[in-house]
Amino acid sequence: MKRKTTDLTGSIVIAALLLGAGLTSLPGFFVAPAEAVIGRPLTPVSMAGVARRTTRRTVYGTAAVTSAAVASSNAAAWNSAAYQQQAAWDSAAYQQQAAQAQMDAAQAQQQAAEAQQQAALATQQAAQAEQALPLGSVLPSLPSGCESASVGGQSYFTCGGNWYRPVMQNGNIAYSVVANPG
Repeated sequence: MKRKTTDLTGSIVIAALLLGAGLTSLPGFFVAPAEAVIGRPLTPVSMAGVARRTTRRTVYGTAAVTSAAVASSNAAAWNSAAYQQQAAWDSAAYQQQAAQAQMDAAQAQQQAAEAQQQAALATQQAAQAEQALPLGSVLPSLPSGCESASVGGQSYFTCGGNWYRPVMQNGNIAYSVVANPG
């Protein structure tokens, strides 16, 4: 870069010296702008110059159009491949989501069936607890959900319509079914 700048500066200095010394009138050394002859190969409007520029523009233009067409074709092919790949990924993701949804639905259905069985069992236990037991029956433990009550200084328990009084049986506390003390 530095050498080109030095060469250009030197050429400008030499041209200025020659112009200043009046050496431009030497035959064959310089042609003044007014003396340019139309038709010489390097003049702007000569046939050779026009033909050269036309050919260059045609070649460059054709190359630019061709490369743009190839680039456009490549982009279209890439976009088509990318679209197909994205569609395949979307399809796989959709199938995976559908399978997951089916598994979730089956699990929810199973949980609902278990909840229904537990409700039926609770209803059955409540019905058994509410059944009147024969008076004098002795149970080793109270059913769940009993409430304590004190009547006439005596401790009782009531569950589902039955009354129980604590009694000792073989050294252990048991509960005997009694009539309603109230």
